[in-house]
Amino acid sequence: MPDATAQIQVRFSDVIEKEGPLEFIQGSGVVCKRDGGYETHFHGSMSDQWGVVSGGHLIKGGNPVITADIVLAEVQGIQHIRKWDDETGHVQFYPLENGLGQPRKIEK
Repeated sequence: MPDATAQIQVRFSDVIEKEGPLEFIQGSGVVCKRDGGYETHFHGSMSDQWGVVSGGHLIKGGNPVITADIVLAEVQGIQHIRKWDDETGHVQFYPLENGLGQPRKIEK
């Protein structure tokens, strides 16, 4: 959402909680390394009992789901890393290509 006080002029919205029951429709994300451990970063779409669809970040511990069909795929040759980004003022995703020696940032 727009935020004139933020370094990049935008920020995440406040957390919005939806009352259930909700049906998980679709999602995507990554499991990546951060600060020596692993972190998940997922987005999803859900429909309420009236068919109204909403979506956004799935918050750890905040999205009770009865069941979900999940497919995980390993991407080889790439390290998935999240770290603080001074330019945006947020934790960002940095895919790094494995090469000889140290990994390097993939240029677009």
